[in-house]
Amino acid sequence: MQAVPAEIEEAAVMDGATILQRYWRVILPLSGPVMATVALFTFMNSWNDFFTPLVFTLGRPELQTLAVGMYSFIGDTSWNWTALCAAATISIVPIIVVFLVLQRYFIEGFAGAVKS
Repeated sequence: MQAVPAEIEEAAVMDGATILQRYWRVILPLSGPVMATVALFTFMNSWNDFFTPLVFTLGRPELQTLAVGMYSFIGDTSWNWTALCAAATISIVPIIVVFLVLQRYFIEGFAGAVKS
């Protein structure tokens, strides 16, 4: 939010905006692409987490997450490649959906607000 050009904030002051109005109507909307990126990375981090669900669901296999469940397809001597690839494909779907929902915010980040 510190990267928002001062000229935009000065223009809001000239229009009579208060500090709160400058934040809610100028700075926050311009920070949308950054917040969308942080939201996507945070979702991906929590979705792909492996060790925390593994530790907390050790005795309760019915509570395991998809990433921990995929680990059961890996044996000592053989791997169930078909099931592992199918589970990996299924695990990617929510991340793609979140990206498609937030995609318009990424595109808005390419457009500048101040002409230099």
